[in-house]
Amino acid sequence: MENNNERNKKTAKELIEDVKKQFEIEKNNIDKYESGNNQNRDFKVGRFFTYNGPNYYLDRQALVFNIYIAPTGDSVDFYKKEITKFFPNLAEIETPYVIDLFAETLIQVLKMDIDLYINKYAISGIDEEYVVAVEYLDDIIAEDSVYLVSDWFKAISDDKYFDFEKEFLKLQGEFNKTLFGGPTIYSLVEAGLKREIPVFYLFEENQFQWGYGCKQLRGRSTTFHTDGIKDTEFTMYKDMVGDFLMICGFPTPVGKNCYDEQEIVDEALKLGFPVVVKPVAGHKGQGVVTGIKSEDEVRKAYQNIIEMSEKEGVNFEGALVQQQIYGTDHRLLAVGGKFAAALERVPAFVDGDGNKTIKELIIDENDKEIRLDNARSPLAKIHIDDDLEEFLSLQDLSLNSVPKDGERIVLRRVANISAGGVSINVTDNIHPANVKMVEDIAGFLKVKCLGIDVLAEDISKPWTDGNFGIIEINSGPGVFMHLAPAFGDSIDVPGIIMKSHFNEPEFSRIPIIAGNNISQELSDKIYKKLKEIKPDIYFSSLTEKGVCFNTEYFFKNKDHNQNVKIILRNPKTEFALFTHNVDDIFDYGMLHKGADIVILNNAGEAEEKALKNQILPGTILIEVKDNEINVIKDDEIIEKNTCENKEEVDGKILNIISQELSDLINKYN
Repeated sequence: MENNNERNKKTAKELIEDVKKQFEIEKNNIDKYESGNNQNRDFKVGRFFTYNGPNYYLDRQALVFNIYIAPTGDSVDFYKKEITKFFPNLAEIETPYVIDLFAETLIQVLKMDIDLYINKYAISGIDEEYVVAVEYLDDIIAEDSVYLVSDWFKAISDDKYFDFEKEFLKLQGEFNKTLFGGPTIYSLVEAGLKREIPVFYLFEENQFQWGYGCKQLRGRSTTFHTDGIKDTEFTMYKDMVGDFLMICGFPTPVGKNCYDEQEIVDEALKLGFPVVVKPVAGHKGQGVVTGIKSEDEVRKAYQNIIEMSEKEGVNFEGALVQQQIYGTDHRLLAVGGKFAAALERVPAFVDGDGNKTIKELIIDENDKEIRLDNARSPLAKIHIDDDLEEFLSLQDLSLNSVPKDGERIVLRRVANISAGGVSINVTDNIHPANVKMVEDIAGFLKVKCLGIDVLAEDISKPWTDGNFGIIEINSGPGVFMHLAPAFGDSIDVPGIIMKSHFNEPEFSRIPIIAGNNISQELSDKIYKKLKEIKPDIYFSSLTEKGVCFNTEYFFKNKDHNQNVKIILRNPKTEFALFTHNVDDIFDYGMLHKGADIVILNNAGEAEEKALKNQILPGTILIEVKDNEINVIKDDEIIEKNTCENKEEVDGKILNIISQELSDLINKYN
């Protein structure tokens, strides 16, 4: 009996051990499955969503996405060792977790290696699933950047080769094709962002807007809505501009606009060689031929202009033939009627080394960082084309010629930066008489930015001394070349443009009340109070009813941002009120940035977080919870109110707001 018990115990024990082993096998299988599943999901991104303004996740325009990071993955240092090979500055940035390093790396990629003004991100979520919000310029480039960083981290994790440099260069190339890839456009957007001047893109109009309502400035490049359309159009016609400059007594070459080949040849013979032939409505030096010394060259230049018009699908508006004048090419810039900058422009050139051909020297020159030809590079690439080869042939040279060591070969007739020309800042060298000339010419034209191209032997001497001629004037000139010349100090022309319109950054704003659950009745009562202070005030509001101007219903889009945009875009808007409820905040964000009074009326968590982020310095927060109303300023309760019923709430809010309205109306003037 006793032996049977022992055998039974032994058998039971063996069974238990077998079960334990089986459990261990199953656990290992599950762990392997989960580990493999985690490995497959590691750094997987998705659920992308873009906001055009402040939102629940970030206090500015943001791309929001989800990312999974395996909890049992490699350490931060493991990834950082590889990442810092490309972005060494990240070695000094504290990144406690892998997700922090991922976000910091993403910021570096979004900067496109040209220090774009992108700096802010936010991380939320729990465990291994994260939500990342990052500010951006172009939404497609931003999403592609997320995928690039995700692929890179995954490759590092799997110990696989990943050609990050190649993929990053491709992404940079795609960025250069976007709106923000244009140096002048981007520099103006950045000038607004750096100064906290609100700036957003008006998709329907293909232009940007700086500032709100009646303070706004709208435009694309340096052509703005404040420019006179006839004056802008006038500057495009070089023959009429030349005639105008002559009657004003300014030095400009004699010429005539011609519509017939024989006519232009006859006119060239009257003027006497050498002459210049150019499209009467051209830009960026396209079609300009200088130093013409024969009838055949005149005919060829004329036909080139006709062919160029046909190729571009524009009407031929004539070819201008002018006397050739000599001197160094300069761009003189006026902003708001005042002289702003002067730039000397030298035609593209290469210096020989006694070994390489001109073509090889051009390739070497184009490889220089200064000629990356992106939103930050001072110089453009030197493109080999018929004009370049023809100009070389006039010098008895070709692309296969080998210049002597130290011999400088000029590659083009024109000095335009877009044609590979070299820029030199000479703002401090210009003679006061030439500054006055710039401002005198600008005073005749209602354009914010005016570029005046002159040939001058010495810009430090007055134009009245001779050896000085105005070649043309341009509205909407490029300005990045002044901000980043190849040689000499930077002139912050984008900043000068912002100051010329807004004077101070805060003057780009209008008073704004923002909140949730703001009734149309309360909005109407606020307008009545405003009219008591300023009878002709223009008040724009957005409530559940829709967009109203001076309480009169206008329209309501399904897209909340479009309603906000209508108000900010209206050049009459002097004072605005916006209602943002939870669905608006999650689905669209808020578009406008900042508010002078914030109302939280029994707000939910999303409304509270997003709207509190809108509080500007000195702003009052009116917080309603059931029948209690607190007025908060600088995080301190400065006033408490209790209502007997909900019907009294709007009345109390109106009383609180009424005390602020007089100061608010004049706050940004």
